[in-house]
Amino acid sequence: MKKYLLLLLLFIWCNKLPIGEEELGGRGIFDAEEIELIRYLTLTEYDEFPEHGSSSNLVVGKNSDYESRILLRFDFPDTTFQGLDDIRLVLRRNTEFYRDTLQFSIHLLKAEFQEYKANWYQRTEEYGWEVGGGDFEVDSLRSGEVIEDSLVVKFNYVDLGKIQSADGMIIIAQDSGFVYFSSREGSSAPQFLLEKNDVVTSIPVEADCHIVTGPEPFYIESWLGSGMPYRNYAKFLFDSLLIGKKAIYAELTFEVEDYFVMRDSIQIGVKELLEPLEDFDTPIGSFIALEKFAVDETLFSLDIVRHVQRMIEYPDSNFGFFIILSPENYDIANLKIIHGSHHLRVGFISPPQER
Repeated sequence: MKKYLLLLLLFIWCNKLPIGEEELGGRGIFDAEEIELIRYLTLTEYDEFPEHGSSSNLVVGKNSDYESRILLRFDFPDTTFQGLDDIRLVLRRNTEFYRDTLQFSIHLLKAEFQEYKANWYQRTEEYGWEVGGGDFEVDSLRSGEVIEDSLVVKFNYVDLGKIQSADGMIIIAQDSGFVYFSSREGSSAPQFLLEKNDVVTSIPVEADCHIVTGPEPFYIESWLGSGMPYRNYAKFLFDSLLIGKKAIYAELTFEVEDYFVMRDSIQIGVKELLEPLEDFDTPIGSFIALEKFAVDETLFSLDIVRHVQRMIEYPDSNFGFFIILSPENYDIANLKIIHGSHHLRVGFISPPQER
């Protein structure tokens, strides 16, 4: 046994280590070097006609920049209800967002809408609203104030008949502030409840969404936004020093000068453009970076090493990337980036040579 052990030790001693100290120079430099790529262009692309039928939230509210209204339609059976003890609409608040109080009114719609196609200007894929923001009866069906975790609105028989024959209803903010309710894609769908003799019948929601209008950014400004989706386009020039190198990190940083967000944290992601930039709908790939940040941070940093490595391997496909708030239809929020604050620092090495 000792004989075999001595032979094994002799074999290990006589062979070189996989990377011997004397080989480092011939196999590549393993101390990372760093360069900063030159910023070529930053600007904002945005979606003027966002559709929120798939959002997990229903948002009503307004301020000096935004306004959002909720559209609802319930699938009432073709019958007449008699002897009801209670008729009410219930929406449940998403408590992840700050608790604004809000005065609201409910109006009957005068035209139908499609949940997944409605926006501030269009009610269906083919037809627009006569007036941006919805076509509805001037006189409100009900008004009130959102103050609790649920919005509960009671109706009478006359109201119920009008609601059944209408194309839906719209909830409109009457003062400043925003309230977030859960949609049927979220945790708790809106309910229209009919009670008789302690038996409650829930009328299912047939369509629910919110429609949003917001500010238009100046072309060279750098905004991030959801609700009204603003994508910050950025492109950095390829540096020939990176040819044949291996990127080990790529720190994208930028500073924010102002923001509007109604929760404590946000997610920021980066997606590469697959074609030269044309507009908001330029084809993009999957996320190459996605990080969570506190909203009160002023300096944001994401590692986009995958983008830089792709630049190294395919320099002609450097079309730039979009910085995005994710998900883009979850809430109404924006961040305004300080112009010229984008930096991209890249750490790289020379890859080991083949033995």
